[in-house]
Amino acid sequence: MKLSLLAILFMNLALAQLGRVGAPSAANPLARDPKAVAAGETQFQQLCTGCHGRSGEGGQGEGKGPNLMNSWEIRRASDRQLFAFIHDGVSGTAMPAFALPDQSIRELAAYVRSLNAPANSVPVSGDAHAGEGLFFGKAGCAGCHMIRGHGGYLGPDLSEIGAKRRLGELRQALLHPDTLATDGYSPVMLQSAQGKQIKAIVKQQSNWSISVLDETGELHLLRGSEMRRVSAQLRQWMPADYADRLTPDEIQNLLAYLSRQSLHLPTTSSERPSASAEEPN
Repeated sequence: MKLSLLAILFMNLALAQLGRVGAPSAANPLARDPKAVAAGETQFQQLCTGCHGRSGEGGQGEGKGPNLMNSWEIRRASDRQLFAFIHDGVSGTAMPAFALPDQSIRELAAYVRSLNAPANSVPVSGDAHAGEGLFFGKAGCAGCHMIRGHGGYLGPDLSEIGAKRRLGELRQALLHPDTLATDGYSPVMLQSAQGKQIKAIVKQQSNWSISVLDETGELHLLRGSEMRRVSAQLRQWMPADYADRLTPDEIQNLLAYLSRQSLHLPTTSSERPSASAEEPN
């Protein structure tokens, strides 16, 4: 906690000094340029991983650099301020000044911004339209997730996921779902009165009753002995084998589609799955 408070103090002191910094314009036109972000990543791997970790996740041990992937200070800093942090360093911390050309510093700032920005505000390679077809087809995501009113009920609504999550978080959720919290989406199997097994999630539970939402969107309230019809599942409904089921290009296309999902931005994909998209399994 002390280290966190000191880091915030040093960052605030650095922000107070920026009025005297001869940094470039507040606009950073490279921030949405995939080539600039890629160039910045190359420089980051060469210059910054020793303190900030290979992916910006933060260094280990005392004196190491902070996490750049989940930093409120980075999110609220302007592009001009990010430029100054790299160009001049941060007084009172281990962050040094870098004697790099302005273009290189802008590229580094673009990459750092991309690490900590919502997915819909950074360039993402891949074919979003093809990703839409995967979401509602081969990948079967719509069996559990809904986007703008279309899809399933067993997972979170993803209509705003591009505005709420970083690209790295989307990739982690897709390829390593077992690391995600399942609060509000605890998986259970519901046995119907006819003996059919139905996928569901727990909505409310007590010692005397349980309510579950099944895969068709129907809510079931079970009391007393009826609760025996519900059995908890060890694994969540989110598949854990996308790395095997999908090609790298398909994964990137799916990420491109998810990264564009925001109710506050126009989408280039249709709101419904395209007519050529396969039906979920």
